[in-house]
Amino acid sequence: MLEKPVTREVGVASPAARMGMAAALVFWCAIGLLPPARLKPLPSSAPLTEFSAERAMNHVRAIAQRPHPRGSNDILRVRAYIINELSRLGVTPELETGYAKNPWRPSSERLPVTNVLARLAGVANKRAFMLSAHFDSVARGPGAADDAAGVAALLETLRALRSGGPLRNDAIFLFTDGEEDGLLGATVFTQDSAWRDQPSVDLNFEARGTGGPSLMFETSAGNTWLIRRLERAVPHANAQSYSYEVYRHMPNSTDLTMLKRAGLAGLNFAFIENPLKYHTAQDDVADLDMRSLQEHGNYALSLAREFGNEIEFPKTSGNAVYFSTRFTPMLYYPASWSLPIAFCLIAALAALAFYSWRIRGTLWLAVFLPLTLVALLQILIAYIAPSASYLLQWPLAMALVAVGAIITKRNGLWRLIVLGLTPSAAGLLLIPLIPTLMVALGRGARPIVVIDLLLILACISPNLKYVLGRSGSPSRN
Repeated sequence: MLEKPVTREVGVASPAARMGMAAALVFWCAIGLLPPARLKPLPSSAPLTEFSAERAMNHVRAIAQRPHPRGSNDILRVRAYIINELSRLGVTPELETGYAKNPWRPSSERLPVTNVLARLAGVANKRAFMLSAHFDSVARGPGAADDAAGVAALLETLRALRSGGPLRNDAIFLFTDGEEDGLLGATVFTQDSAWRDQPSVDLNFEARGTGGPSLMFETSAGNTWLIRRLERAVPHANAQSYSYEVYRHMPNSTDLTMLKRAGLAGLNFAFIENPLKYHTAQDDVADLDMRSLQEHGNYALSLAREFGNEIEFPKTSGNAVYFSTRFTPMLYYPASWSLPIAFCLIAALAALAFYSWRIRGTLWLAVFLPLTLVALLQILIAYIAPSASYLLQWPLAMALVAVGAIITKRNGLWRLIVLGLTPSAAGLLLIPLIPTLMVALGRGARPIVVIDLLLILACISPNLKYVLGRSGSPSRN
């Protein structure tokens, strides 16, 4: 006598469990959309060894009274102010005059610029490091954010360093002229300066808006040693290695562009919110976010002390994948790991698909198909842009954990906890991309945001499967 096959339900979700999973999805979406924590601006009464945004704002007010483009009378006023402040802070300013032309306009004429440099001597100099910002503005605006804030950050950092113990290494402060006309001052420094071969690394401070978090958005190649020191100096640095991939496709360059071409290692910092005020009359003191200035200063002072006491600057280093989240300090690992991780995820997906077919007799196409597409895409990204690979790899890894938890044969609170945690990677890595890309790229971000939303849905598809219906179906006995 032939008996009918006995069927069993695999991982049936109760209504309460589904509601709990839905709450977890809402929670991680909300966390992902929360703005990052910001530093509070320190008052002028802060300890002298600390960076104070209120003290730095005095420099911004003095510099950003009026537009001061290269070649104007006001640029002479700003340059004289910087020279006086450097002298007051106990260092000797030097002027560096030269001619350069816009590197993106080969037929343009060579224009005169005058940079200002100063050196804070170390006690056992192994190799100097440098901090840079430009002191010219566009003709349309007073340039409070771009780049009086950068100049003010350097001056207040110098004051704080002078108030503390001496550094081991020399600190060079470079204030460039003519950045807005085509990086002219940086070009003169790299071609003609007697100081050009002295620094081992440059910290450049910029702005493409009037507020928002100060981001470390660009590094030089072979950046692992730089990222290691950034994490050590500012553990919760706002730094994502995908940002340089975005920056490369934006119509912007900074002084660090020219310094990198000359072989100098470097880190680039900027804040980018309120971009409609960028290069306009609204780039004024009243619209500058003091928190952004405080964050600029936190990077400048912390890294100055880190590099200022560096014993040996590495000559070579591989690239790193690095990122921070709402709940963790900056994480990083070698970019060379991206491809091995990619292939491991492909193998894990194949194993889960085979296991699901064995115990269920079928596959969830609504889950495995989108995850397969993500898995293939993350291999491509690992090849062409390994610095951005983490955006897909960790949400995919958590999605595979969710699939494994769902197809297990046992129910329990532990499984619900696992499923509640698995959307965290998408929530902490993919969802924050949406506001950042919209600010950075404007309308050009729309197709990328759509792709990002599809990736989020794909990576939480196992959890959605759990919420929307029974997470199991009759399996083969």
